[in-house]
Amino acid sequence: MSETRDHISVRIDNILLSLPSSPYNPSIFRVSDDLRCINEKLYEPKVLAVGPFHHSKNHLQKMEQHKFRYLKLLLKRRKEFSVDKYVMAIRSLEEKARRCYADSIELSRDDFVQMLVLDGCFIIELIRKYGFDEFREMDDTIFQYEQVLSQLRHDLMLVENQVPFFVLDQLFSMTKSGNPDDDILYLIQLFIDDISPWPDASEITGKVSMKNLDHLLGLVYRIWCSSFAKMKASRPVKAEEEKMLAINSTTELQEAGIKFVKYTESNCLDIKFTKGVMKIPGFDVSDATESVLRNLIAYEHFFIDNHPKYVTDYAFFLHCLINSSKDVEILRRHGIVTNLLGDDEIVYRMFNRLGRNILMSSDFCYDDVFNKVNRHSGYRRNRWMANLRRNYFNSPWAYISFFAALMLLLFTLTQTVFSILSYTKS
Repeated sequence: MSETRDHISVRIDNILLSLPSSPYNPSIFRVSDDLRCINEKLYEPKVLAVGPFHHSKNHLQKMEQHKFRYLKLLLKRRKEFSVDKYVMAIRSLEEKARRCYADSIELSRDDFVQMLVLDGCFIIELIRKYGFDEFREMDDTIFQYEQVLSQLRHDLMLVENQVPFFVLDQLFSMTKSGNPDDDILYLIQLFIDDISPWPDASEITGKVSMKNLDHLLGLVYRIWCSSFAKMKASRPVKAEEEKMLAINSTTELQEAGIKFVKYTESNCLDIKFTKGVMKIPGFDVSDATESVLRNLIAYEHFFIDNHPKYVTDYAFFLHCLINSSKDVEILRRHGIVTNLLGDDEIVYRMFNRLGRNILMSSDFCYDDVFNKVNRHSGYRRNRWMANLRRNYFNSPWAYISFFAALMLLLFTLTQTVFSILSYTKS
């Protein structure tokens, strides 16, 4: 008589059998609750689902027809009559692609491959049409309405709304035209230029490595951070110092005698402090800024502990500097912040939110700057001189008033001394 197995045992055994024999490192995650709770909408697609996490949402289905249309136009331009070779190429990558997602994917193998082909072709055709006017159709609503294009940019920068980059690279290389500018890195840099928080990023960014990219957002992250990463890696390791957890606000630092200038000669993330001067690269604040930064921070959230978190550390730095609308005004007057939202209070509140519930690098990228700033602003002489300049030396008349008050004080002290001496002699 055969032994009847307990149904719980069967269930657990089936789960164990479905697990991979060796661990793998996913690169596409859902945003953690502690980040999402501050503003969930910043992580949600508006019009476009990419990948499986938002695939079935009703309000995103309209764009699915646009994906088929772009695929049809791609085949027509290339004088091809079937998607056979693209489907076969992506089917060979299906298992590898599934392992890129941290959550299990409920789609069947066929549905998953179809999704990757449609999403991948839509993205590469979108950036091509953006880069080359001749690839666009007159009735394409994406390029007729700037709002639609803006929404698509937003959706493609979401950490949950991604397909593996090797899928994009495979489809791009299979459909590459003879134009020398038909290069995926060039076209993506062109496409994201309008949403970059750093207006000079495209001028400073050099050639970035295309190896081991996670997805489109990962490439954008590398474009914006690679120069800073190289600079940090090339700097000599200094002796361990006490770690500074914060610095004072812009207003307080200015009162301590620190000057702020726009840094025009270096990487967008590179902040320097030398001889009482803090140099900060220009930073644009637009409608897209908070979402872009939050999704880059969410991407870094899943880096291993010893991996630097460049954007997270940068956001925390600005969170420390900007503690009121007055701080935004000072940075704006010095050309560091360009406020495209119009209201300094809105910018302050944005950076106040950005500083919440984030985990900085174990080796904070701006430790050296924090230490220098705190040592400088901690000197009593600097504070006293700063207050003196602010309170007395704002106009020529202030100098006269100050020295008149000083002479009166000296006269009063002299009279007091004479009175004491006269009293002692008597």
